[in-house]
Amino acid sequence: MNRNQRRGGSAKGSAATAVAADAVAVGLLGQAVPLHQAGRLAEAEAIYRQALAARPRQPDALHLLGMIACQTGRFAQAADLIGQAVGVNRTVPDYHANLAFALQALGRSVEAERSARTALRLRAAFPEAANTLGNALNAQGKFAEAADAYRDALRARPDYAEAQGNLGAVLRSLGRSAEAEPLLRQALARNPHLVEARVALGLALLDLERAEEGEATLRAALHQRPDHAGALLILAGAVQRRGADAVPVYRRSLAVEPADAEAWNGQGLALQKADRIDGAAEAYARTVRLSPSMTEALTNLGNIRRLQGRSAEAAALQRQALGQRPDYAAAHANLGQALQDLGDDRGAEDSFTRALEFDPTESVARFNRAILRLRQGRLAEGWADYADRFASGRLGRPRRLPIPEWTGEDLANRRILLWAEQGLGDELMFGSVLPDVIARAGEVVVECDARLVPLFQRSFPSALVRPPTREPGDADCHAPFGSLPRLLRDHLGDFPTRSGWLRPDPAKALLWRERLAALGPGLTVGIAWTSRRITTERKAAYTTLDQWMPILRLPGLRLVSLQYDGRLEEIAATEKRFGVRIHRWDDLDQTNDLESTAALVTGLDLAVTVASSAGELAGALGVPVWRIGWPGWSHLGVATRPWFPSMTCVHPPDGGTLDDAIHQIYLRFIRLSGGVL
Repeated sequence: MNRNQRRGGSAKGSAATAVAADAVAVGLLGQAVPLHQAGRLAEAEAIYRQALAARPRQPDALHLLGMIACQTGRFAQAADLIGQAVGVNRTVPDYHANLAFALQALGRSVEAERSARTALRLRAAFPEAANTLGNALNAQGKFAEAADAYRDALRARPDYAEAQGNLGAVLRSLGRSAEAEPLLRQALARNPHLVEARVALGLALLDLERAEEGEATLRAALHQRPDHAGALLILAGAVQRRGADAVPVYRRSLAVEPADAEAWNGQGLALQKADRIDGAAEAYARTVRLSPSMTEALTNLGNIRRLQGRSAEAAALQRQALGQRPDYAAAHANLGQALQDLGDDRGAEDSFTRALEFDPTESVARFNRAILRLRQGRLAEGWADYADRFASGRLGRPRRLPIPEWTGEDLANRRILLWAEQGLGDELMFGSVLPDVIARAGEVVVECDARLVPLFQRSFPSALVRPPTREPGDADCHAPFGSLPRLLRDHLGDFPTRSGWLRPDPAKALLWRERLAALGPGLTVGIAWTSRRITTERKAAYTTLDQWMPILRLPGLRLVSLQYDGRLEEIAATEKRFGVRIHRWDDLDQTNDLESTAALVTGLDLAVTVASSAGELAGALGVPVWRIGWPGWSHLGVATRPWFPSMTCVHPPDGGTLDDAIHQIYLRFIRLSGGVL
């Protein structure tokens, strides 16, 4: 046998060996595939590996072994194995489609897109490949292209629930939630186990302002998959937006994803709303550590530092946020607040104005600029900014009424609705402007706190006074109380000098004069030292009753509690400690019975209060008031408060405390008595 004959015999032997190996591999695949289809993955995988041992580059064995890796979450291994199959045979569309699936699972969306498109070139009607292509495009933010891919999948397979759910989800991302909702519901009807479609439906319902349905849908998704971090984060945000306590939901989200900066930031917002300032600070600080470039977290941390009394640090954090994003309007607005705390009013106003230049809808900046300008006595400018107060979210929501708002035009022969806003003290302060409107208008309807209706009706007999109605339409125009000063009080000279416009019930006033007279001789002084609503931001304006000790011990004073929230335990402890008597009556509900409370206050010689609705009530009645506190915006740039001519404001000295103001009150009593007290 010559060399050529030997070589030919060797080739024939190798070919025969390969054919035999192929036959063995195919036989093994025939055994493995039924096991694979039956879910007996470990057994199938072992036989696929035997097939590869027999024929190392057998493409079907590589592909099917890669599919088991996909099914068991080993996507890197899957991409490697299926990629090898593609390297052996590039003409099989399933190889490319499943490689795309593995790559997408690994977050390699550009490569996944390429493989899915190859699969679709090889087989045009391939719903699974079209669905994976949609997922890859969606992950790249190519939402419109993704929607087209999902539609292609549905054209090839109309009952493809997953593609239908994905189409609904991407339409929602495109801002088309109304179109998305029915698609998502149909997908879930076909396959109730599609958790992502259920989460997308929850989001769509929230977009459509159907918050209750949206939250319920998200909770249902979480019932199916309790560790779905995305659903937890969305649900927490929804709970937070409706004003409920979102902290427990954020905690669940963070238990699943402890390094989620967005969840930590949301947790901080929820804690801040609950006035849990130290916890909020910790959450924001954690957010900044996790994501130093998150400007929102930086500005939130700055706000918290300001509330903690660390205004210089707060300003530095706001500037850091602006270093990352110079056009961030919220950071400019927050920097303005920090600068204002530091006494830099000019810098504060510049920051508020800069915020509005970058974003004219930054209503918090406009509101804070209004407060600054009013505090400085710049009434016309301040009231113009104050018109945007509702948009700031600081003072509740405006009423949407079917009648136009009054803008200062002639009211003769017209009927105007005036409606109260904010709290009781604000109603009494702004209520001082009502007589001017009543004098101008043909007819006036006043809607106020139900507790004030009898007092207001007696004080404004020509007006119709009632509690708030849902959709009043019995007027030609309307105006909220807080908008009236812009039209009628843009100069200090516009404020009347008359003292007291609120009229108590004469019979009740007589009764309370008799009850007060029965307390014995002396000066009858009502006192209010705190508020029911004490937050971190407001607490500096209030005191404890113990701080009033110098006044409480003065002889010749008949002290009457004007604390509408009772404070009975605090009063009893103070009486025992200092041996004094602070009068209160079990049959007087100072929270709900304002008619009787006004009658009581009318009988006082003097009211001494912190910033409290009790002081506003006394001022509206024309009773002398000594108000303890720092100058605020409602002083309008002067030492007194023009709203209440009978009110004297007693301010702490620069750098002082409310204890210093209380000492000044003590000295006033001494002077008032000629040194007898």
